[in-house]
Amino acid sequence: MKKHLADYRKTLEHEHGWEVELICSACGYRGLPTYKGWQPGYSMSFGVTPTIFARLECPACGRDLESEAATALVEIFSQEKIPRVNRRILIAFFAAMAIMVLASILLFVFTSGLWGLIPLLLITPLFVLIPILNYRVASLRARCDCGQPHYIFMGMLGRAYCYRCSNCGRLLKLRD
Repeated sequence: MKKHLADYRKTLEHEHGWEVELICSACGYRGLPTYKGWQPGYSMSFGVTPTIFARLECPACGRDLESEAATALVEIFSQEKIPRVNRRILIAFFAAMAIMVLASILLFVFTSGLWGLIPLLLITPLFVLIPILNYRVASLRARCDCGQPHYIFMGMLGRAYCYRCSNCGRLLKLRD
């Protein structure tokens, strides 16, 4: 059981990084920034506002390049579409959730006594569906046209997670 849980957590983890050239507004350096790890953040922006977790510095002058990375993320991923498979997974999840909730509400309305506890039994499978949804969405990163997927998490654009395959450069934008 512990091994399955560890494998599940590993599929959900993001490998952070940044492999795209940036232009430093202070010194004019153009090239790959120095990646200094990532900083977790709890801010979540909606719309096309980018959220960058990577700590990036200019190799020439040492300036923080977060604003340049945010601009680059918008330029790179704003035209990228969320794959149909990702949309289908989300629609199926929310449809199943809505059906279970509706069925439990109807059962609760039309039953009384101990039978009124049956809706709780119908809602509990929803908690099982959440890890399945997360696993199915995360497994989309295991596929790439190059055959050797190695997706690097670059940040969030609104509520979409932005990835770039470090082998072929394919872009992937997922929502979960």
